[in-house]
Amino acid sequence: MKRTTSDILACPICHGRLTLTSDATDPVSTGSLHCARCARDYPIAGGIPHFIEPDNLTGLNRRFSHLYDWFSLIYRLFSKTAFTFIGMSEEAGRREITDRLDPRHGRVLEVSIGPGVNLPYLMNRPDVGEVFGLDISPGQLRGCQRYVRRKGWDVDLFLGNGEQLPFQEASFDGVFHVGGINFFNNKQAAIDEMIRVAKPGARILIADETEKGARGYEKVLPGFKGSFGGKRDAIVPPVDLVPKDMLEQRIFDVWKGWLYCIEFRKP
Repeated sequence: MKRTTSDILACPICHGRLTLTSDATDPVSTGSLHCARCARDYPIAGGIPHFIEPDNLTGLNRRFSHLYDWFSLIYRLFSKTAFTFIGMSEEAGRREITDRLDPRHGRVLEVSIGPGVNLPYLMNRPDVGEVFGLDISPGQLRGCQRYVRRKGWDVDLFLGNGEQLPFQEASFDGVFHVGGINFFNNKQAAIDEMIRVAKPGARILIADETEKGARGYEKVLPGFKGSFGGKRDAIVPPVDLVPKDMLEQRIFDVWKGWLYCIEFRKP
């Protein structure tokens, strides 16, 4: 984590500003972040601030944090295989979403960054400035960290919950999420948080599996179906949870109907 990143960080609980308590200079790899408002401390481990303790999560957030820890071991292989099955290249599929961002040379946040599979379509774009990623799975983040180090990319990563983002209001020029919100504990909170941390005028993209995609996962992804005990609700894209005052709202299918994408711009 870059020392300058602390300028946009906030306590995910009370949104108070955080103070870096560490002797490290740049990059910051150890220490903690302290909130003077509510007196909470958040440790930094291996350069990644930890804003949650996965074992303290509840409901679907807890189940999927652990599921994706395991899934991180095969995620990249699974992704390539899935796109072959869908009948399109992975680059074409991921660009269907990432090319819709309009960051205007500013900061971009990916909520649920996973192992960083969308990063290749952001890092060389001339209109993308700094890139930040958050995930609820420690295993996914460790994989992402190894990946960005191997590539030599400067990406700040955070262990956190998409329903309580650890950033100041109006910090990002582009915010997007691919995969996961269908099974968040609180979809409304996650959407509200993405809007809160986006700057006015920022475009926000939210994509996840359609019912067709979820049924496909049940057939090929070990542990997915069992996560619901046989009682999974049908997928309904959370477009109705987007506030009515958001601009340029639209919903469309991507990945040949395996995912939906909700797009809007913050006024």
